[in-house]
Amino acid sequence: MDINVDKSLIKVVRTGSVIIGANRTIDAAEQGNAKLVVLASNCPEHVKAKVEETGVPVLVYEGTSVELGPICGKPFTIAAMAVLDAGESDILAAVA
Repeated sequence: MDINVDKSLIKVVRTGSVIIGANRTIDAAEQGNAKLVVLASNCPEHVKAKVEETGVPVLVYEGTSVELGPICGKPFTIAAMAVLDAGESDILAAVA
């Protein structure tokens, strides 16, 4: 199933539950609270490695952290974010 990742991210931020920030995302993944982790294409390797160790599905966003922030409606860069609840978004289908 092809989904529009940008639209799905906008919807999950509006209707679901997300955690933004590398350290908080790693914590959520390690605790088993994250259903999906979204990493910017330029996410630091040590963050990517820690998230991948947890076994949580990872979606690598094609854009950089500078592009991911505004897509999510935030005025700052986002290197990593965890999806706790997808809400009305189909974002989980991206890794199914």
